[in-house]
Amino acid sequence: MNNINMTIRIITIKALLLIALLLSFTTVQAQKNKQPAPTGSNEKASYIFLEAQRQILAGHADAAYDLLEYCKQLDPDNAAVLYSLAPLNVALQRDSLATLDMERATRLSPKNYWYQELLAKLHFARHRPAEALKVLEQMHIQWSDKTELLYMLIDTYASQNMTDSLLHAFEKLEVKEGKSEQISLEKVKIYVQRNDVKSLLEELEALLKANPSSQLPVQLLPQLLKEKSDAYTLLGDLYHLAGNDDRAFQYYDSCLVYKPDDAMVLNNYAYYLSLQQRNLDTAEQMSRRSNELEPDNPTYLDTLAWVLYQQGRYAEAKQLMDKVQLLMKPEDLENSTDVKEHIQQIDEKVNSK
Repeated sequence: MNNINMTIRIITIKALLLIALLLSFTTVQAQKNKQPAPTGSNEKASYIFLEAQRQILAGHADAAYDLLEYCKQLDPDNAAVLYSLAPLNVALQRDSLATLDMERATRLSPKNYWYQELLAKLHFARHRPAEALKVLEQMHIQWSDKTELLYMLIDTYASQNMTDSLLHAFEKLEVKEGKSEQISLEKVKIYVQRNDVKSLLEELEALLKANPSSQLPVQLLPQLLKEKSDAYTLLGDLYHLAGNDDRAFQYYDSCLVYKPDDAMVLNNYAYYLSLQQRNLDTAEQMSRRSNELEPDNPTYLDTLAWVLYQQGRYAEAKQLMDKVQLLMKPEDLENSTDVKEHIQQIDEKVNSK
């Protein structure tokens, strides 16, 4: 008889075995309800299997192990028996045998979730993450509705530094659970590691659109950027893209405190004010300053023209837009929807007088 020492490890395994036996007994009963009762050695194996369960309930792990081994001899293709034996073999430090049994069990019953889950855990216990990952990915194909599988995949991808797969898993999790600061933070860490500023900002923008009260961008960007003015600029851009211009203007104001002659911030701030027809005199001052700093910049000239348009100064706006058309390459002008709309609307106002 095999002597299983009742250490903490064995107690844990015994608890797992009890669950395994109960689940596998359910499987056997379900099969018996659908099919004629087994005969010969299979029928005998079923009775011995039930006796093994009773031994487990009584706390007699050694006896249960011997009974299950006998079941395996009588019915080597009984996946439930293999599943029940695996935890006991682990307790006996026969991890490789437990793994072989579970690989066979999953082949015999490929649609059984619990068998595949135990096999994945055995691979992890044996420090075989690649094999575990194959099982988990196959499980996710079969049971895509189970969120816990996604979490297991995420943990594995992270441990193996498989960032592409990790990002894809995070995206699937967001479809199920929605945007969250925790997931966004993990994705941002990957983008920082990759020096992918574009994706980082897109992620924070998406988070703000889903959760306008999120403080993650405010907490994160000043840590990532050395210059406060750069952090405030990006925060202003993010909040504008997320549809919160009041917050955006606060951060642009903060940026200009540190860097009052930031031409891009002056231009963007002025343009966004003009779109809302707010503080147009201030917008004009900022736009003129950006044009002083960078003369003949068609983007900045377009902004000033649009501010003047909002003030009803159509002739001045048209003069600037004529200059914009001279400065822009034809292909750039063709691809700029905003500039073309500005030209059309300004021309209409001038021609209507």
